[in-house]
Amino acid sequence: MENSNIVNIKAERIMAHPNNPRKNLGDLSELVESIKIHGIMQNLTVIPLVDVDPDATIGQGEEKYVTLIGHRRYAAGSQAGVTEFPCKIARGLSEREQMSIMLEENMQRADLTIWEQANGFQMMLDLGETEESIAEKTGFSKTTVRHRLNIAKLNQDILMKKEKDEAFQLSLTDLYALEQIEDIKIRDKILKEASNSRDLVWRAKSAAEEIHRDKVAAKIIEMLEEAGIGAAPKEYEKDQYSGKWETVEWISTEKAAPKRISKKKFEGCFYHKAYRSVNVIRKKDNSKEPMTEAERIQKEKDRNKKTIKAIAKEMTAQRKSFILNAIAGKIEPLKDTEDAIKGLWGVIVDACGYMNKTTLMAFLSDAKDWWNMSDEEKEKCQAKFQKLSIEHQLMIGAFCATNDKDFTEWDGAYRKETGELITQFTEVLEKYGFSYAEEEQNKVMEGSHECYFKKEEPKDESA
Repeated sequence: MENSNIVNIKAERIMAHPNNPRKNLGDLSELVESIKIHGIMQNLTVIPLVDVDPDATIGQGEEKYVTLIGHRRYAAGSQAGVTEFPCKIARGLSEREQMSIMLEENMQRADLTIWEQANGFQMMLDLGETEESIAEKTGFSKTTVRHRLNIAKLNQDILMKKEKDEAFQLSLTDLYALEQIEDIKIRDKILKEASNSRDLVWRAKSAAEEIHRDKVAAKIIEMLEEAGIGAAPKEYEKDQYSGKWETVEWISTEKAAPKRISKKKFEGCFYHKAYRSVNVIRKKDNSKEPMTEAERIQKEKDRNKKTIKAIAKEMTAQRKSFILNAIAGKIEPLKDTEDAIKGLWGVIVDACGYMNKTTLMAFLSDAKDWWNMSDEEKEKCQAKFQKLSIEHQLMIGAFCATNDKDFTEWDGAYRKETGELITQFTEVLEKYGFSYAEEEQNKVMEGSHECYFKKEEPKDESA
């Protein structure tokens, strides 16, 4: 590569490099005004057009040049009416060298978009650089370089769309949460479906936890099959709440798989993978007289109520998991908590539920209630609860005040009061990024789920 001394080149003989990795030059207004007052204070670095596109030079008169360093200065100077630019001419640069120089210069700028940063590092990697050499040339840490390269693996169309969405407020830190997930297709799905930055973080954490549960479930199922226990027949999916089946044991996938499976205990059973457990089930002996129509209808109502209750139980588990993550500092705190605190207190007041200090502190333990905890556990929970902020204490209070609310009336109809209360609580948690994992959970909350009993509208006798 040969460098010339600084020379003045007419503006019409300079053009922007077509492969400049920086596609968006940002707001140039301040730089334009500065150039109008002070002129071009720092030279551009340009290369002959022939080194970029030899065919474009055929039949040209004066030699033309392409910007290598100083793209923003050139664009702003052109807007400011600059007719000549001070330039240093670099000759003989290969395409790889041109890209490397532009990338090194641009990657150090603070105003690059996430998309530009990620693609810039990926282009450097594609040009033969390593994570170590990129870090050395750009001044970023190896960890930062690795984070950017992971972002470059995402679907770039989705990433650009989210980046342009002002309501989304996409940040690099939030995107790092996706690295908990190995499968790039799942990362893209979360990025696409997330409604905002906080929602993205929560979906990523939830997906990572679900992947962990799936791995534990796979191990449990392997042990069950080795013990001669097969998968539940297809009819179970439809009839699991019908009273035809009973659950022998729930094996949690939240913790490590058990060390052994009792073949004798589960003889004649099947297994069924649920959301947070692998359930060992068997058929009930229901040899009875045929049901009347009234009994059949009541049976269907009872089955539907069990379905709603099971979905509601999972919704409660998701809210608890989110609150525990918030307390542990895994959820980004709100900058202004006033509205959230008012909202949480409003849920507690409206719930009118039973709770006391021991109920609140028991939330921090795996024990079912305060009375099942050891003295050591009680002391730990007391100390931990007392250290919590008012905000986090209110989260626990709102949870404890709502977790035993039933979504159905005695006849299986939607209980509007519960739906509105849980919606109220959910809307507060949404400020922190919470959302339910399944759409049917929202349907249970709002009363549109198919399992709710629909009361007939009274007939208009005057018609």
